[in-house]
Amino acid sequence: MQAQESRPPDEHDLFPPTPPEGSIGNLRKSNISSLGIAFMLFCLVSAGAFGIEEIIPTAGPGLTLIMLIVLPFVWARPISRLVAEANAILPREGGIYAWAKETFGEFWGFQAGWWTSMDTYISSGAYIAMVGGYTSQLLSLDDGGAFVVKLLVVGSFTVVNLVGLVEVERISSFFSVLIIIVFGLAFVFGMANWQTNPFDPVFAEPAAPMKCIAESISLGIWMYCGYECIAAMSGEYEDSSRTVAKGFRIALPLIALSYILPTLACLAAYPAGSWVNWGIDGGFTADVLGYGTIFSMVLGHTGVVLFLVIAIMSQCTIYNTYLASGSRSFWVLSEDNLFPKFIRKVDKSGRSPYVGVLTIAISSLIFSQFDFVAIIEMNIVFILARYMFLGFIVMRLRKMYPVSDRPADRYVIGGGKYGVVVYSMLACVIATFALCLNPLENFAATVGFLASGVVAYVLFKRIYGGLSIDSPDTNPIDPKTGLAVGDMRRIGLFALIIVGLFVLNVILNAAFLL
Repeated sequence: MQAQESRPPDEHDLFPPTPPEGSIGNLRKSNISSLGIAFMLFCLVSAGAFGIEEIIPTAGPGLTLIMLIVLPFVWARPISRLVAEANAILPREGGIYAWAKETFGEFWGFQAGWWTSMDTYISSGAYIAMVGGYTSQLLSLDDGGAFVVKLLVVGSFTVVNLVGLVEVERISSFFSVLIIIVFGLAFVFGMANWQTNPFDPVFAEPAAPMKCIAESISLGIWMYCGYECIAAMSGEYEDSSRTVAKGFRIALPLIALSYILPTLACLAAYPAGSWVNWGIDGGFTADVLGYGTIFSMVLGHTGVVLFLVIAIMSQCTIYNTYLASGSRSFWVLSEDNLFPKFIRKVDKSGRSPYVGVLTIAISSLIFSQFDFVAIIEMNIVFILARYMFLGFIVMRLRKMYPVSDRPADRYVIGGGKYGVVVYSMLACVIATFALCLNPLENFAATVGFLASGVVAYVLFKRIYGGLSIDSPDTNPIDPKTGLAVGDMRRIGLFALIIVGLFVLNVILNAAFLL
């Protein structure tokens, strides 16, 4: 990766000037508190423990609980701290795209922006699919009825996002409180009915512990993903460099506890050996166990209905915040002439990039027709790719903007240069490990997803010109390729990284016997 030359920060780096007419500056600032940021983070990352049910029969109850306890320290904490420091340095719309562009230039910035955009456009469909599934169970709907529900949900939250970011935060906060209360009740009910050791057995297949880890770690990591999405809207928060860091301090333990406590209590409340029957529909049918089961045990049918309603609310609130975050992703690429101009249109009041909101609404309806697991398998590639990159971005920002030159109240990862290196390496190593644990036959799809960013960059750079349009002197075009000078070397480095990932994939598949 070719970095830009190190330079001391100036006033406009840490406090960007008012953007020109037609830019992201037409989106007005929103006064959102640190608590509001924390609730939005809770919705982006968690909104309840839904999804963990799929880990338990694959990994084993003990390993699932160990993952939920360990991952906040070795995965979620490093990611959240890296995002907090990068955002404190450059609190700009677009988040990781803006940071990658600043540190490693246009090509790598586009890759980070593309990975984030594709993740949000694809994953938004997963939450609408789950809303349709839960509502179908609650109201006994057929496929046509389920689609009408999906359409109504997408339409409703599209309107909320068109109204503005403050309204997104208010709804997220309201739903978050309800979800926390209900999962708190699951913890209380489970503890009151404790009857078995929740850690027994540790592994689903005691003879093949590494296989249990390999088959479940991606979903465990996915449960703690999404922290960086809050920075995609950073240009619209008042005092973003401070409020986001404070929001992380509240959200991280809240998310971890919302996973660990109800899972521990419910595993303990069900008969020994019943962990093999856990599933995503748990509590809604007699054959599948889950968090909803404890409500049916204590409150009967009323409890099942209550939990279904909360399950629907959970997916709605995740979708609500992802719609806000995702609608800004292609916006910033368009601002830098790396995506069609139509995506950057903002309503006259400056509340919303309405074209971006509408396009992600359409995308979510399309992807909601896919199987939930298939959606996750697609978007996890883009998630892990940007986490592999995030640490290098923050280490480069640390050199470009030394801590001694920053305002004293800006967030900084503790431990000096060693602290940021440790967190960066944890994020990169774990993300790389998870990405390369896929079965070998799936690696072609992984390459295709990652290579889509290179293809898109070449296409849009040649059509729209990229950064060379506004600053041709500092971003010259190579007349032979129509790309930026040095882009062919960067594409070559990208190809070498893919080869390295393939080799690691082969080694890990052989070691884990996948």
